[in-house]
Amino acid sequence: MSFSESDIPDLHDKVAVVTGGNSGIGKQTVAVLATKGAKVYLAARTKEKYEQAINEIHASHPAAVDAQILFLQLDLSTAAGAKAAAEEFKAKESALHILYNNAGVMGTPKGKLSSDGYEYQWAVNAFGPFVFTYHLLPVLEQTAENAPFGAARIINTASDGAKQAPKSGIPLDDPTVGSSATRFECYGHSKLGIILITRQLAERYPNILSLAPHPGPVRSDLTRELGIPRPVMWILNRVVFKPVQYGALTQLYAGTTTTIDHSKNGSYLIPLAKLEKKLPHSQCYDDQFGKKVWDWNMEAMKKAGCD
Repeated sequence: MSFSESDIPDLHDKVAVVTGGNSGIGKQTVAVLATKGAKVYLAARTKEKYEQAINEIHASHPAAVDAQILFLQLDLSTAAGAKAAAEEFKAKESALHILYNNAGVMGTPKGKLSSDGYEYQWAVNAFGPFVFTYHLLPVLEQTAENAPFGAARIINTASDGAKQAPKSGIPLDDPTVGSSATRFECYGHSKLGIILITRQLAERYPNILSLAPHPGPVRSDLTRELGIPRPVMWILNRVVFKPVQYGALTQLYAGTTTTIDHSKNGSYLIPLAKLEKKLPHSQCYDDQFGKKVWDWNMEAMKKAGCD
């Protein structure tokens, strides 16, 4: 499918949240939504990261200088931080049209745990976004009520990196959800979890459009933990990885297109702006296991006192 920024409609009546909006495809997503008129909450860990991103967005997208890009403090590594950000948003807004769960980490050191006691990539990429989304569901449902399908959307940035999870899939029976696995397997666990939760959201909240786009290999800060030698990274950036402008397009399509109907709710997308039936891991198709992943998140959220 052919899709470009020019295909994005006017968004002046829309409110959006972009997690990890201070870098990479998240920052590009913020910039494009803002230039189209949306009121955008850039969710980041610190005000300093937000301010740096704003300066960079204004430099790269002059049309965004007068746009509404607001700061939302968000720490996805803890359930408490994720819930606090959702509550702050709800105190300010009564509508949410597009939620981009874009933030993520990759290749963090083996055995690293979050303060809640979970493998760090699982915590930041899967559990934290679940808590954040769960507490935003009331405002998303309110936005979707008596509105055309697609008025409220949850866009969970996925990855074909889900295929790095072992054949056995997500180790929910491990109290840390995989801290003994390799860091690449852990990344796979988290991205597999994102796809399964997206499918669960579509089933449980059918009036909200939930999608899981894979951006493709992109030049971004996501690879900073991998320790790739600079000469090798130089080659990869020119041969394999694509610019963020390209990487953001599939999730921009997911968040703004009017061409996806109820029957495609919960879908996985690949570049460029294509619905993909072939999922990156066999466990992605197992919706019974998806229910177990949902229940695990609910129980972990309760355990953290954030239900």
